[in-house]
Amino acid sequence: MFFEQAIAHQIPNYTREADSLHGESLAMLDYKSELKVKNDAIQEFWDVNRLAGNPQKIIASPMPRGYRTTSKRRVEMRPGNLQFDRQESMLEPEEHNKIYDFLFEKLITPAYKPLAYALNWIIIRGTYKYRVVIFNIKKIDASIVRKLKLISDALKESPLHVTAAHAYVDTTESDYYLESKRPTDGLDFKQLYGPRDLTLDLGHFRLKYPVTGFSQINESQIHNLIKAASRLLSLSKEDHFLDLYCGYGLFSFALGEAAKSVLGVEWEGLSIESAKASAKFLKKNYRFVAGKIDEMFVQTRLPRPIPGEPEKILLDPPRKGCEPGVIHALAMRKPIRVCHVFCGTDEIPSSLKEWERYGYRVREVQPLDLFPGTPHLETIVSLEKK
Repeated sequence: MFFEQAIAHQIPNYTREADSLHGESLAMLDYKSELKVKNDAIQEFWDVNRLAGNPQKIIASPMPRGYRTTSKRRVEMRPGNLQFDRQESMLEPEEHNKIYDFLFEKLITPAYKPLAYALNWIIIRGTYKYRVVIFNIKKIDASIVRKLKLISDALKESPLHVTAAHAYVDTTESDYYLESKRPTDGLDFKQLYGPRDLTLDLGHFRLKYPVTGFSQINESQIHNLIKAASRLLSLSKEDHFLDLYCGYGLFSFALGEAAKSVLGVEWEGLSIESAKASAKFLKKNYRFVAGKIDEMFVQTRLPRPIPGEPEKILLDPPRKGCEPGVIHALAMRKPIRVCHVFCGTDEIPSSLKEWERYGYRVREVQPLDLFPGTPHLETIVSLEKK
């Protein structure tokens, strides 16, 4: 069974509603009802798929609506007609809509026609305190650079509190709103004004990460996510902490103080460079390595566990899950505890059966509502050696 099927069992006419709301199929419910739907659905999903353990109650989002710190709008310029997605979302802050409206009113004027033709997406990223605009464009030349400078100057002078603007070249015109692959030649990133990095303030420390790097879109849930991961992983000063798919080091820095050593791994180099810079700035003796996390990488590139010293692993792969063989290779390291973070609920059954095959049992299952208004959950599963 797929998780969305379990959701559908709880809501009449679910498919029709989901299609009409562009994936925000639960946004029309009040949040108490939405949580009930999701709690019932995750329990049904667990029972039907005969999974070990029993899900805890979902940790609710402090902000169930208007929480997304990243949003996007597709831009298409057809002869004489600018097509701009002005669909408002209940999950995005109102400030984002104001920025999109401001930019649209600029782009429909003749002065900005070259830029309108060049655009793929307009993206807003940042936090609840500040916002950054990214212009994803299919080509760049002197005329487009001039228009980018004009529109970024207008943004800077506006009362919209846009602290930075950047242009990002995606010659593939991909559906993925930042990039499909990096261009092999020419300019791929242009800083128009403001800081080149984004910043996440976690109270006792601050992390920087690249404007094109992955970050959680629900800033209000990050504290709960860290708290749950800390409880389930339960690091001690005897433990070596391996943080896989670490991005810019969120879990490494939030949890690593409790461990004997920290090693973070991420395939994307810019995020790893940000993690290294944060470690240097915060004076942490943490190691960060860039590499594609596949079976061969785990077997040959990661340092071997130290005999007699316990290792604990947290892995937070993308929605599609781990590469084939990664779970097997990690199990061969014999960590005493693993926290597997699932962004895609449908990946859970096959992954848990693989962990069980290699000698691990489910200790605890903690879902978190990182995506209110949508049929998705983030789920942390804690596993131990049998």
